[in-house]
Amino acid sequence: MPANDTTKVSPPPTPTNTATTTPSPTSIPTASPKPTVTPINLPELEIKEFEPYKHRSGILEMDVPKGWKLIDKSQTGELLLTWNEQAGRATISSNIFVPPSEIPENRLSDVFAVIIKEMYGNQTDFEMLSPVVESTGNIVIAWTSTVTVNNQKIKFQANSKLQRLNNKLIIVTFGVIEPKFAELKDSFFKISNNQVINAELAIP
Repeated sequence: MPANDTTKVSPPPTPTNTATTTPSPTSIPTASPKPTVTPINLPELEIKEFEPYKHRSGILEMDVPKGWKLIDKSQTGELLLTWNEQAGRATISSNIFVPPSEIPENRLSDVFAVIIKEMYGNQTDFEMLSPVVESTGNIVIAWTSTVTVNNQKIKFQANSKLQRLNNKLIIVTFGVIEPKFAELKDSFFKISNNQVINAELAIP
């Protein structure tokens, strides 16, 4: 599910009665994962081993599936890292950025929904569920789209999670073609939960 398009876009304004702003065009990461799969003679889609990854800045450490390809679309002030399964059937991405102004807690879910729609809404049959606030305060949005695999349409299922640390927003997205989502979700959750962010460091 390569993230090929990283052109910045600005989300439409969210109505509010307070003098707050949504992130500017320079703060919204956009990634459009579009799986391209040739399933003939491909090995079983599974995650057997992990390997450690540490960003050169020290701001991010995480385990990623061994053998997956890293695509680094980071820009000044923003990390945008995507790991794709070699055949493009699954993906994991991590975005870290600082919004240009403080987002009130009661608007964070709405802003996150706007960001996810801008990042992935151009995909075929894109559908997004309402944001869910976890007991940890993190926000999760489940979404689906349709991809074409060997001239057949197949559903693609993904989760995106938003975490706020200090002044930084961290978005972790994982997705996979069905019916592998249920089978691989524990591995994805492990990756997400074990991710280490040094929020004291500046984004290069």
